[in-house]
Amino acid sequence: MDVALRMALATPGTPATPRLALALSGGLDSMVLLDALARWVHARRQAGDAVAQPLAVHIHHGLSPHADDWLAICEREARMRGFAFASHRVDVPRDARQGTEGAARALRYEALAASCREHDIDALLTAHHANDQAETVLLQMLRGAGLPGVAAMAVQGALPGVAREATRTRLLRPMLDVSRETMHAYAKARSLSWVEDPSNEDCQYLRNALRHDVMPAIARHVPAYRETLARFARHAAQAQTLLDQLAQLDFDMACVPCDAHGDGRERLQRSRLQSLDAARLANLLRFWAARRGLATPPEARLDEWVRQIRDAHVDASLELPHGDAVLRLYRDALQWTAVYDASGRDDAVPDVMLRWSGEREWRLPAWKGSIVFTPLSPLSPLSPNSPATPGAAAGGAVDEHVLRARPLVARARAGGERWREHARGHSRSLKHWYQSRGIAAWLRNVPIVWQGDAILFVPRLGIDGGSQGEQGGARWQMTWRDEA
Repeated sequence: MDVALRMALATPGTPATPRLALALSGGLDSMVLLDALARWVHARRQAGDAVAQPLAVHIHHGLSPHADDWLAICEREARMRGFAFASHRVDVPRDARQGTEGAARALRYEALAASCREHDIDALLTAHHANDQAETVLLQMLRGAGLPGVAAMAVQGALPGVAREATRTRLLRPMLDVSRETMHAYAKARSLSWVEDPSNEDCQYLRNALRHDVMPAIARHVPAYRETLARFARHAAQAQTLLDQLAQLDFDMACVPCDAHGDGRERLQRSRLQSLDAARLANLLRFWAARRGLATPPEARLDEWVRQIRDAHVDASLELPHGDAVLRLYRDALQWTAVYDASGRDDAVPDVMLRWSGEREWRLPAWKGSIVFTPLSPLSPLSPNSPATPGAAAGGAVDEHVLRARPLVARARAGGERWREHARGHSRSLKHWYQSRGIAAWLRNVPIVWQGDAILFVPRLGIDGGSQGEQGGARWQMTWRDEA
């Protein structure tokens, strides 16, 4: 325990006095870790080291009639050892697509991450051990997982399923080299008490079946199976690291600078990817999905993406859905976007009116976005006739008197609307402007802002030239912010 924690906490950037938390379920494994961590903290303090009070976090899933009792036991055992204690209740859907186990796991890590943010935790410890590691490797192999799956668990890393920007807390598994049998012997020697979850005996769950039926049979023939599978997991992790490094090189080669479009989106130029063979392109797409925080695409879906991207004509457009995102090809650029649900002719969106009186934001949920009003200083370089820039922050400014003069009306496109860039410019159809600016079709389902019978503002294009004339008052810029 001491060696594992000291190695894990020696990572550069870790505070001299890290704030530690423990995921405490109440079972044998987590109770052993609770006791071992308490002894480690006591020993450090006896040696004169400054150690912050650790936190025990219990997640109440509500799936068992004994859940309230387990929470009480966990709080008692944690406080008895000098730990701070926190608990979170989660509502696990019984009909989740990933199954009850998968849904509970995802919600558990989200709740743990939230607790770590709340208590400013540097490292969260879990009680995964050597048997868990071996079971995970076999489980992932049977599910057909790739190298990231069979690489299984590392001693330290990020919280699973939690975006890196959502928490700075690192996940530590200091007992990965300890067997379940050793932990059980420790619990007996220390006279520990723990709870038994009856669901752990239900062999309809594959992990339980492996634990109770398969692993004992393997152990009789290959006693060192845990060490063998752990070595295999390390080799898989090393191989995946090399694949990720290769994917990063390919990503950098094909990446179009974000500022080229002005909207901050990552884009890959498809023509630059044509030199990659199918396996290498699949590796890059898998890497990119993970980079965006998306689930690993199934093999069949990945193969289809590779085929369509490689075979697409020069001017082709593609939409490749994946979970809550879409991989799109438009004008030789691949990019991930949210799922934009363009309204059809039968899905009329009613007009929304605003009598503007200095609001900084006008939320328009029907279009999954907001119009943002930004005041410009008198010294702003943005002149009334400055050209609109690509992307969300399109150009132009409007006098405050104009905004206050008449109500603003957000209205769905009806077709035939015309817009001009400059006060003295010619008006052209929105379709013309969208095409000339390279604004993809899925980004055109936006509201048009009218004043009376005149267009004031078009998202992604800017303020109409007819409304940009100088009137001597304070001036405001209007921009569109996607919230899909």
